[in-house]
Formats: sequence, C-alpha cells, structure tokens
Amino acid sequence: MMYPQEIEVWYILPLIRKELAKALLNYNLTQKEIASKLGLTEAAVSQYINEKRASLINLDNNIKEAIEKSAKKMTRQNANIIKEIGLISDILRKNKTICKIHIENDKSLKKDCNLCFE
Repeated sequence: MMYPQEIEVWYILPLIRKELAKALLNYNLTQKEIASKLGLTEAAVSQYINEKRASLINLDNNIKEAIEKSAKKMTRQNANIIKEIGLISDILRKNKTICKIHIENDKSLKKDCNLCFE
C-alpha cells in the first residue's frame, strides 16, 4: 500500500518540477538559471527537460495553464517556488490527478477510490 504523501513525493513533485523546467526553458532561461530557480541541480533539470524523469503522466489544460502562469511569475517577479509548487499541487489534488496516479501505482486500490477525500 502506498500513502498519498508517497505519491506526491515520488510522482507529483517530480512532475511539477519537470513541467516548470520545460516552461522556464521556453522563456530562454539556461539550465543553470532554471536549476537555481527550482532549487535543483543542472543534471536534474537536464533529465526533466529530456524526459528522463516524470515522463509517464499527461496533464489537463488547467494544470498546464497553472504551470505556465507560475513560470511567467518566476521569470518576471522572482516568485516563491514553494508557493507556486503548492498551488499547482492543490490543483492536482482537486482534479484528482493524484488519485489516477495512485490507482495506477498501487494495485491494492479500487478503480473508484475516493480514500483521500472521505
């Protein structure tokens, strides 16, 4: 059995970092600048950008828009990365993306699991 917090650490956080790294790359930031903004190594950023980490999850348009908004804030206003990741993570919980990931990775759960929302 996997706890929802494990899903967040192993799947959600890497997914958000990957998508933010790719979005920041579109603002012509270097991998070094992206690493600095995200608190990661350049090697980790490279792996995210090259789809070697967190590459198995598709995102809906609401999440993509939130990521783009956060990336824009990070380039223009030097936004707080912890706050931005928290906002995106909240969306992933509300739209139950976390549930889809949890069910896919924990075979002990039922397909209609609502465990975290009871």
